[in-house]
Amino acid sequence: MSSQQPYAPTAYSSSSFSSSAALRSRIPLDEEARLYRTSAQRDLFESLAEVYAIIVTLDFVEKAYVKDTISQAEYTPICSRLLAQYSTILKNQDVANEFKDLDSFRAQYDIEYPSAISRLRVGIPATVEHPVSKEPGITYPLAQSSPAPSRSAASARAAADATGNFITFMDALKLNYKAKDQLHPLLGELMTSLNAVTTKDFDGRAKIIEWLIKLNSMKATDEITDDEARQLLFDIDHAYKAFYTILE
Repeated sequence: MSSQQPYAPTAYSSSSFSSSAALRSRIPLDEEARLYRTSAQRDLFESLAEVYAIIVTLDFVEKAYVKDTISQAEYTPICSRLLAQYSTILKNQDVANEFKDLDSFRAQYDIEYPSAISRLRVGIPATVEHPVSKEPGITYPLAQSSPAPSRSAASARAAADATGNFITFMDALKLNYKAKDQLHPLLGELMTSLNAVTTKDFDGRAKIIEWLIKLNSMKATDEITDDEARQLLFDIDHAYKAFYTILE
């Protein structure tokens, strides 16, 4: 008596095979499989793919900078551009709704890339968060003048730019600017101009970094409260006075 072959159909496998065959018969095998049916859906998926690509690229850049594979002058504009592209894509409301937040996006697409995730949370390049003295013979593309560790090395123009950015930001708060997309770019520009004058720490600098990180964690249309706006104005004014002191 011959036994049934291992590959012989059974009642279960026959039913399963029939179901699979019926399913395949409804799928046009000569057409490209699409994730979208409309142009709006296509734009959405392409934007999410760009966000994913930015995260992968940013992680590579962060690691290259830590390993000294790229210089400060190369790292700063590349990182700033990637962060700006990331923020610009997420200003689209449809993309932002699908993206939800960084943690949700990571979980949905099983993303690791810890260096990139950390940088996206901070929202500014490492050279702005932790400024270092200028490398010899290199011109910084984001600075109006060369970063310098002392007043004697700082140009009058760089000091004037930083002072102007302080005043511009405080005026924005007095004009009731409260949204992230209004305040974060101004505060980022202020931090960059400060690093062009001095890489030394001064009273109030840490507060500017804290506010940059806080604003970066908000959605573009989110607003700070009246109490937070008042505290932010106080912290920036305090930092301005401390900055002015180191110029004397």
